[in-house]
Amino acid sequence: MSYLYQQKKVILIVSYGSSSYNAGNNFILTLQEQLKSAFHDYAVYPAIITHNYTQDKDSAVLPFLCNVLEQLHNNKITSLYILPAFLLPGHSFLKMQQTLADYQYLFNEINMCKPLLATKGCYESISMSLTTLYPIHHNDEIVIFLGHGSSHSSSIYYSELETYFHNNHHINYSVLTLDFISDIEDFIARLHARGIKYIRLVPLLMLVGYHVLHDMAGKHQASLYSVLTNAGFKVDCILTGLGNEPFIQQLFIKQVETHFI
Repeated sequence: MSYLYQQKKVILIVSYGSSSYNAGNNFILTLQEQLKSAFHDYAVYPAIITHNYTQDKDSAVLPFLCNVLEQLHNNKITSLYILPAFLLPGHSFLKMQQTLADYQYLFNEINMCKPLLATKGCYESISMSLTTLYPIHHNDEIVIFLGHGSSHSSSIYYSELETYFHNNHHINYSVLTLDFISDIEDFIARLHARGIKYIRLVPLLMLVGYHVLHDMAGKHQASLYSVLTNAGFKVDCILTGLGNEPFIQQLFIKQVETHFI
């Protein structure tokens, strides 16, 4: 972090959990390089939050947010610009906000973008990009975007995104959450009534981890893949997170341009 001594303003990309730096989930580091190229007057640094601050073997790659904040203060950084790499302002976002509040006294200012789905006007750009990436070729196929789900009120953004799809004539796109899998019979019945035969499952998640590989695409009987396959559908699973998609990375860069620059 020695280059930070020459720059007093930092863009801090904050992501959640250890999967941020596993193979195939390196979009945070890619985004870091893109932001450094686009905004030469800013230093750019990644950090993660977890629900457990126990040190693990991966922490040398992407450091914990609390450690980064302390290091930035030690390096005489005075202004922080926070880019949350989250879709929703849910529990992880609130944990990030609390950590920033705990360290607020160390900095002159901390500015923060909203998560993507909470950004004004986001549904149009996100839905257009998703329908371009995952086009519908026949009336008997559907794309299901699978989100994490949450007890937090921010889960309303999932249903709002689906409503935006349907109101704009993209009726073959649905948004489900992991907590919906156990109560999916009515949804399956509606698909059969519409003559749907083919389903693509796409993670509505920034990163691919346990939820995608186990809960969505796992071969065990309780996974969404198995439930839908056993119901008679031909199912394909996309095993990449949205964070690896260039259009998502460009939306993050646009956020920085709009809110900070």
